[in-house]
Amino acid sequence: MKPFIFILLLLVLRLLSLQAQEPGNQGRVEGTVVDSLTQKAVPFATVSLFRGDSLVTGTLTDSLGRFALVRIPMGTYYLTISSVGYRPVPTPVWTLSAEHPTLELGTIVLSQDAKMLKTVTVRGQKPLIEQRVDGLTFNAENLPAIAGSDAADVLRKVPLLSVDANGSLSLRGSSRIRVFIDGKPSEIYASSVADALKTISGESIVKVDVITHPSARYEAEGTDGVVNITTRKSPENATNGNLRAILGNRTENIMSDGQHKSGKWLLKADGFYQKFWNRNGAVLEREAPSLHIVQKNESRQIGDFLVGGFNVLYSLDSLKTVTFGYRARWSPFRTRTVSNHFYGENEPLQPAFRRHIDTPVGNTGSTFSAGYTAASNDKRKEFSLLGLYFLFTGTNGYELEQVTRNEIDYGEIFNSKTRNRDLILQADYTHSFTKQLNWETGGKLTRKVLNSDSRFGTYDFDHQTYKNDPIRSNFFSYESTVYAAYTSFSVRLDKWQLVAGTRFEQTDLKAVFRATPLRMPSFQNVVPNLLISRTLSPKSSLKLSYTVKLVRPYFSLLNPTVNNSDSLNIQFGNPHLRPELTRRYQLNYVRNATRFFTAIGLFYNDNRNSIESIRTARPDGVFESTWQNVGQNRRLGVSLTLNWKPSARLNLSATMTPQYVWLKSRALNLSNHGLMREFVLNGSYKLPHGFSVDFYGFFDANTLQLQGYRTGWKYYSLTVSRESKSKRFVMSLRMDTILTPHTFITEETVTDTFRQTQTYRVQNQHIRLTVAYKLGKKEIKGPRIRQAENPD
Repeated sequence: MKPFIFILLLLVLRLLSLQAQEPGNQGRVEGTVVDSLTQKAVPFATVSLFRGDSLVTGTLTDSLGRFALVRIPMGTYYLTISSVGYRPVPTPVWTLSAEHPTLELGTIVLSQDAKMLKTVTVRGQKPLIEQRVDGLTFNAENLPAIAGSDAADVLRKVPLLSVDANGSLSLRGSSRIRVFIDGKPSEIYASSVADALKTISGESIVKVDVITHPSARYEAEGTDGVVNITTRKSPENATNGNLRAILGNRTENIMSDGQHKSGKWLLKADGFYQKFWNRNGAVLEREAPSLHIVQKNESRQIGDFLVGGFNVLYSLDSLKTVTFGYRARWSPFRTRTVSNHFYGENEPLQPAFRRHIDTPVGNTGSTFSAGYTAASNDKRKEFSLLGLYFLFTGTNGYELEQVTRNEIDYGEIFNSKTRNRDLILQADYTHSFTKQLNWETGGKLTRKVLNSDSRFGTYDFDHQTYKNDPIRSNFFSYESTVYAAYTSFSVRLDKWQLVAGTRFEQTDLKAVFRATPLRMPSFQNVVPNLLISRTLSPKSSLKLSYTVKLVRPYFSLLNPTVNNSDSLNIQFGNPHLRPELTRRYQLNYVRNATRFFTAIGLFYNDNRNSIESIRTARPDGVFESTWQNVGQNRRLGVSLTLNWKPSARLNLSATMTPQYVWLKSRALNLSNHGLMREFVLNGSYKLPHGFSVDFYGFFDANTLQLQGYRTGWKYYSLTVSRESKSKRFVMSLRMDTILTPHTFITEETVTDTFRQTQTYRVQNQHIRLTVAYKLGKKEIKGPRIRQAENPD
């Protein structure tokens, strides 16, 4: 814990220096611009600083009409304030000196120009894609409006990213992606990234930052890439919002979000409710030298998903803000399965028994968040604190009855309750010494406490009640504390840029199973990070990076509770798992022209202690499934992304990611290797009269496993939208896999002693009609100024 305390102490000392004044030979001038008639702020007015007849520098007023010019050499100046539709206003001449380095001009009034001009529409906008030294920025507000779109729909249009039918993300062959929403982790919104993306309205997203080379600032676990979604904030005192409703053959949902800005206060709130239902199936066939088993399952699932919350932001002044937020979620669902079993020993298959399984699941959770951000007057130093506290309660279980020859001969019940308490404290400090040299440092404390109480019972036919099974019932307690500290430097030298840093993480673990402490040693990890970027031209760059990533085993992989609701598969966790360590190398070429964006990435992942699912066959044909650190997982691949925007109406993008995978376990004498492929295609076209058409396709080939493979997903979607002239009302019809009602996924497992094939039938066809309406005052968006194609 000492490194963490040291870093926090350092950050507090740096915070005390944020109020430092400008150097003695530099000054500052500020003021506010308002309309002469309405006395309201004039946003985005041009402020020009002159010394004599020479223009020195300039800026724009913000959404509140304020402006500030800093680091001005001492001397005599005057300002000229101008804006479209107003007469330019020059200020009197004034002087900055060592005795008076700061000047407050107060309120400057602009009068409207009385000249009547013909209506002229000037349209300018940022490029759809902008380069960053560590990735790219996708300006989502340039896209046509799609009624009822959520964050997953927007991310499907972002180059480099792949989003499957369930809303899960992958980036250059890796699904270990950290997602942030307005700088806060997606765990605040929902327990999974896919569910969190449902709660964010697509209309509210301004931009998406994709960080392909995360610095040491980001935690080492599961961070092969970072996605930060920025939502729109009201630029002036106003109340705005969105309301949408969806009616479909598999879901119904309603969502509302809004924000209210008044002076220094900004309140944002949202709510999302979804009701869903599915019908799926599976066929399992298992063969051994003298054994043949077939299992056929049909399941129906129905559930609810409710999530909502609010966030309050208060501006102490133009440099300091305080935030507080609360979110709650509730997601119960129930699955009913009918499972038919057929069995044969060197003879034709015969019906064995049928199982009826009822599986209710409940999840409730609350999240509290608080944050503080402060910047120095020259905006070169910034300090931030973030605190998160999660409370989560989950219930899981099943009730089954087994029917043999039309008689119930066995019954079993299982109930489990899990309580999860997470605490996160994070402090970050950044300092821009010059335009060429930046430094960031910080620390993080993550504490997780989980308690799982599991109870099994078998049906007593004599007493017609369930009798507790003390051998299988258990209590599992798990505690994890991670102390982290990092430092990172960014240096620019002409056309070269270097980002280098390191992160130290210490993990302390404690677990108790059936009142017996488990030996789970602590471990430390030093995670280096290096990125070298070379600007080849104003539109292209070449990047080389190296980092080490780790993945700690999840609770479900550690929990040794035995689940045998499936008569052919007994599942249990392994509390002795160690974290995975992966060395990741990347070489990337990026070119961002006016109409074409091209990204080619070559990557190599080297994992020497991969956590793999291991299945062992018992003599009676039943599988025992658990997880072990048994494998080497090496991947060599290339990712190619092309984005073409030939006009303001049409946008096309495609990403292809082939990778060759080697899986090997010396301990189990198992190996597997082969080529995996993934292809994503999307496009949008804006038609006249407010119509637009969007297409998305996600296709992947076989996924290799240590003991077999799984066939790929085939998912595509077509959406037709219509936006009203006022741009407040949008309606869309979306059709997912319209020509293929079901997707069939086959998983094959082969060893020396058995062969198993399991085919899943997944209901993928989804047709939904969506209406969306924008509430409140029409938003004023910031000026869209054409920027460099490769800004940092």
